[in-house]
Amino acid sequence: MQVMIADDAVLFREGLARVLEAAGIGVAAQVGDAEQLLARVRADPPDAVVVDIRMPPTHTREGLDAASATCSRTASPT
Repeated sequence: MQVMIADDAVLFREGLARVLEAAGIGVAAQVGDAEQLLARVRADPPDAVVVDIRMPPTHTREGLDAASATCSRTASPT
């Protein structure tokens, strides 16, 4: 399983990545804003994405909107 972490807090991203990797879960990428998240998901969709819903530049809806956009790219049909 490959997970992407999207959060503007570097310490949180790096800490979560270490915990996931220690549990045997691969971290495909770490990104700090919604624009980077969307670009990385388009380039190489992960199995799952952990997203901070309040991300730069305005800390309002960017993360939430990016999370919604990634759902259609990463979700498998049920």
